[in-house]
Amino acid sequence: MSHKLNTISYIALCALLIFTPLARGSVQGWAVTTIHIITLIALTAFLLQRSWTRDWKWISTPLDKPILALLILCLISSAFSMHHRTSLWAMVLFVNYIVIFYLTIYTINTRAHLRRLIYLIIGMAIFLSVFGFFKRFGVNLFPWWEYSELKYPLDFLSATYGNHNHLAGYLEMTIPLILGLFLTGYRSGKLLLMVFLTFILLTAMILSLSRGGWIGVFIGLIFMAICLLTSRYFKRKGFLIAIAGVSLAMVLIVMASTPVVERVQTVMEKGEEASLNSRLVVWGGAVKMIGNHPLHGTGPGTFSTIFTQYQPPGFTNRFFMAHNDYLQFTSELGLLLIPIIIWMIIALYRKGFKKLKNSSRLVRGTTLGAMSGITAILIHSIADFNLHIPANALLFTVLAAIVVAPLPQEKNSKKVLQNLHKLSKNDFGS
Repeated sequence: MSHKLNTISYIALCALLIFTPLARGSVQGWAVTTIHIITLIALTAFLLQRSWTRDWKWISTPLDKPILALLILCLISSAFSMHHRTSLWAMVLFVNYIVIFYLTIYTINTRAHLRRLIYLIIGMAIFLSVFGFFKRFGVNLFPWWEYSELKYPLDFLSATYGNHNHLAGYLEMTIPLILGLFLTGYRSGKLLLMVFLTFILLTAMILSLSRGGWIGVFIGLIFMAICLLTSRYFKRKGFLIAIAGVSLAMVLIVMASTPVVERVQTVMEKGEEASLNSRLVVWGGAVKMIGNHPLHGTGPGTFSTIFTQYQPPGFTNRFFMAHNDYLQFTSELGLLLIPIIIWMIIALYRKGFKKLKNSSRLVRGTTLGAMSGITAILIHSIADFNLHIPANALLFTVLAAIVVAPLPQEKNSKKVLQNLHKLSKNDFGS
């Protein structure tokens, strides 16, 4: 019974990772409601399993205290919110992410579960990329992924997402996973497969035409390369340089034969200047919001409602997001959020660097891949709002849990120890 309940939690977690990117990034209300339902099923199964086994042992992580501090700050901000109903639903979603974080910690506790989880994330990224290729060239067999109301041209590869920048956010968290898993546990027989899958993901990233995504994945891979080159466990430094050279060549080939060149050349043209100016305007408005509500902000999730008071005249479009996750979160929660974010980042990377010294290739590979993906999305979030997209925020949450989770155990190690204990008692009794 206990094993079945644990399996339900694991399947529900996997279902969330499959569902959220397919449901247009889960930005719509029905998708968020589905997330709540699946998470509630997973949590219920987990609590029943713990009650069945009477095992309520707490697994501590370096993020426990900063998460608690963030939760308290959100509750205080909600109490003084300028729109209580909006803040209530934002708090529900935030608590949902916390539940997913700890379900990952408790559920993904064996090497087999961890490996399958990574394969699932990579598989979803491959599907999104391939489907994006078909959709970009006008082949869409699924009408529910046809977003005729959107203004983006077909050249912007977005797959199931409604925004190409958000697909790029998903891919930039996934590309380091496959590289980290392969480079730290290199198997020559899987070289061609790794190169092929990486080429697909990098091509999709390039064709997304997301400049923020390009910069994010570049910095994330630079972070990964530095960690590998300075690791005493990684002996194939020449191989890494060769892989980087081949990848760069493939990227240049793809870029030279696609509208990417035009995208780069139009950075300072009128349309791009307007995009940059609009971002500067919304950032300036967000700074004013923070200045007017420095202690507890305007309340979780209230940016789109309150910013109408700060948006200057002359803009025909309404800003629902700040296009900068850090400014938006700070405007909603207040300046006390800044030290909490710094605390969380330091705690996460400190734990991650410690796990990179572990002798297990699986631990090093998954930790390095997750840390590099987190690095990429943190950079991209300076000019976008990927962490406000539930699918990407959920993946970010799972990656953070992978970094700070205890070391995974062998599947049957607990049973083996129990059997040894029984044998020792029998021997002693005889």
